[in-house]
Amino acid sequence: MTVRSSTAAAVLAPLMTLALLTGCSKPAEPQASPTPAASSSTPAPSPSAPAVKTSGMKKDLAGFTTKLYTGKSVPSSGPATQALKQVKAPKRAASVKAATGTWKKEHFAVLTSGKDVTLVVKKKGTWTAVGGWWPSLGIKDAALGGKRHVLLMGSDAREKQGEKIDEARADALQVVGVDGRGGGGVMGIPRDLWVPQANGRNAKINSALSTGGPTAQTKTVEKATGLPIQGYVLTGFTGFQKLIDELGGITINAPMKVRAVEKGKQQVDGYDAFWFTRERKTLPNGDFDRTSNQGIALAGIGAKAVGEGPAGLAKVLDIADRHVSTNLSAEQALTFGAWAYQIDLKKMGHQVPTADYGRSADGQSILEATGATRKVFKDFADGNLPK
Repeated sequence: MTVRSSTAAAVLAPLMTLALLTGCSKPAEPQASPTPAASSSTPAPSPSAPAVKTSGMKKDLAGFTTKLYTGKSVPSSGPATQALKQVKAPKRAASVKAATGTWKKEHFAVLTSGKDVTLVVKKKGTWTAVGGWWPSLGIKDAALGGKRHVLLMGSDAREKQGEKIDEARADALQVVGVDGRGGGGVMGIPRDLWVPQANGRNAKINSALSTGGPTAQTKTVEKATGLPIQGYVLTGFTGFQKLIDELGGITINAPMKVRAVEKGKQQVDGYDAFWFTRERKTLPNGDFDRTSNQGIALAGIGAKAVGEGPAGLAKVLDIADRHVSTNLSAEQALTFGAWAYQIDLKKMGHQVPTADYGRSADGQSILEATGATRKVFKDFADGNLPK
């Protein structure tokens, strides 16, 4: 059985916010910086250059922005470097807003001006463009990098009992991918899939987190699926609930009633979202249905970000930073998450691959990969998963 969800175009976890636009609120104006803001200080443009309005920005970020929108060279890295070589001097004044935040102690900003979006990270004290899209500056295509896969993990740790999230089994495993051409997808991995571990022995795929931490879990997923994983994002029960609550709740489209969550589209808080993604015993297809529901919840997080416009990406990442553990840099998180605004939803899908029920040599109830399982893995190799 392959579980498909036409309602989940999905996320980046708290990070990759590939998501459905269905149910999104009207795009809001970019939000004010979550970090304390200094008074605006915009360097005066040259007499021949159009004015640039940068209200609310700190002096150094305003200076970067003014240079960009007066056709001057700005520091850049990654996908932005080649793209910004094509900048054409703007002919009209620009009004630019900034939503800022912190990811892994790195300060970042999402700059918006009309249809333009600039992703910047403060590197060694200097604001640096790492990606974005700039139709007003004559740049045709988005500069966000090519195909990538990121692993989202939910830990089974009982944090209130002192258990650490990186030393327990993984309760949720979702791989989010983009193909770098406007397509993407989310693949849920059943936690009981029987696969080789780093120690050479076979075990359930989710046990790698408890025996070797998130790095070992990532490598185990890579080996089992054949997918190159750029990085991981890990959260626990408490972090997941707080993330949803601090976002103000999310909208999900439940395919069936799950505890207090009724069938259909509705707003849920962190507590109900948690049980929607954790319940399995009362579901017809057990862990397959639960894994599918986890992808639906990720779509809800992504929809929250997309509904607020690109500034929503800054909001989600800044909130998530307080509740997740990750090895993704701010540049990687921004450029991956920003694909949510460039994705063609017709090219996205969410699947939980099929697997057969079985028994291990020591009597455990397990799931064994089949040809159909491996076909889904292969289909996702290019970062695009069909609906």
